[in-house]
Amino acid sequence: MNGNVNTSGNVNTVRTASIINLLAGIWLFISPWVYRAYSDPTAWNSLIVGALIIIFAAIRMSNPERARGASIVNMLLGAWTFASPWIYGYTGNHGRFINSLCVGVIVFICGFVASSMGHTRTTHTGPPPLRA
Repeated sequence: MNGNVNTSGNVNTVRTASIINLLAGIWLFISPWVYRAYSDPTAWNSLIVGALIIIFAAIRMSNPERARGASIVNMLLGAWTFASPWIYGYTGNHGRFINSLCVGVIVFICGFVASSMGHTRTTHTGPPPLRA
């Protein structure tokens, strides 16, 4: 057994999680218009955080084997999105409230999955190679 690790499954998992985060970020970005809250001062949170989720998901998609930090940042942005209805006080707007909770959970979980699939080292577990 040579101990080589096939990372193609990890790369596919990272890309899939990043694509889901990219789509969730796009949705979060456009959601103030969908919920007719674009004139509300708290809409800036969705615009800025949505744009950041898009950027970090794209970074992770472009370099799935090394940009693990982008997934960790998206985990944090997911947690922020989940908490933002209480922080900004829009829990009474049920559409935006549920939207923030769902997007926050999705982004957090996908960020967690992608961050757990970091760069995998190839190790040699067999006997040392013979030297001439």
